[in-house]
Amino acid sequence: MILVTGATGNVGSELVAQLAADGVPMRAMTRNPGKANFPAGVEVVAGDFDKPETLPAALAGVDRVFVCPPGYGPEGPVQERTLVAAAREAGVKHLVKLSTSGVGYGATDPLTSGHRAGEQVIQESGLEWTILRPGTFMVYLYGYADTIGKERTMYVTEGDPVSAMIHPRDIASVAAKVLTTSGHEGQAYTLTGGEALSPQRQGEIIGEALGQEVRVVERTQAETQAEFDRLGWGGPRLEALLELKRQSAAWDWKISDSVEKITGKAPLTLRDWVEENIHIFG
Repeated sequence: MILVTGATGNVGSELVAQLAADGVPMRAMTRNPGKANFPAGVEVVAGDFDKPETLPAALAGVDRVFVCPPGYGPEGPVQERTLVAAAREAGVKHLVKLSTSGVGYGATDPLTSGHRAGEQVIQESGLEWTILRPGTFMVYLYGYADTIGKERTMYVTEGDPVSAMIHPRDIASVAAKVLTTSGHEGQAYTLTGGEALSPQRQGEIIGEALGQEVRVVERTQAETQAEFDRLGWGGPRLEALLELKRQSAAWDWKISDSVEKITGKAPLTLRDWVEENIHIFG
């Protein structure tokens, strides 16, 4: 039995769908089961990392857990510690944690630092573990959808990295293999797409799918910050994201072959993702 936490997220929802399609015994954990939309027949359980009393029922009879906590605050990886304690009590054998590629490249931004601390908790749990470290998700492009839809313009920030972006479905496919086959214990896998794309090329791919040119306009860091402030998107989390983006220029272009090695299939392309989500661009 596998427990998928973060089951309504970008990766968790794809993982639930894949495991369900393959008939794998699986339980989907979410804070709000009534609002979840899972494939027919999926067992759904209420669970919350911040409410330890909800975890024993979610973990009952579970052998392996996909660990995807909602985020990190200044108090550190409390959620991983809570899960690990409950998993030990329940007799769980293997934890598979969703992390981020910056951990492997020594990044020091707050988001990566949170994942690094979370990885340490998992690795010191006394249970078998595997770490998945994806780079930039293709769903990052949702952030440009509004201006592409209205203006056919993609406003990027100077210094935005060339990125080997990855489709969340590929992360889920790797997770599904790791959760259902042996030989991945004690491993940390960096996961990327199969091509490194500049912001300009990302805009071109979106334009090709739309059949219309998408202009890519570069802003300064200050201009981007001012626009986020205007939209009310400021604060520590935004600052952390911008710092991650600045640091990731050093590695986000690097391509890993882990997806193909583990799943036997080449990674999905950005064009694949754009065509699936073309409606968001108006």
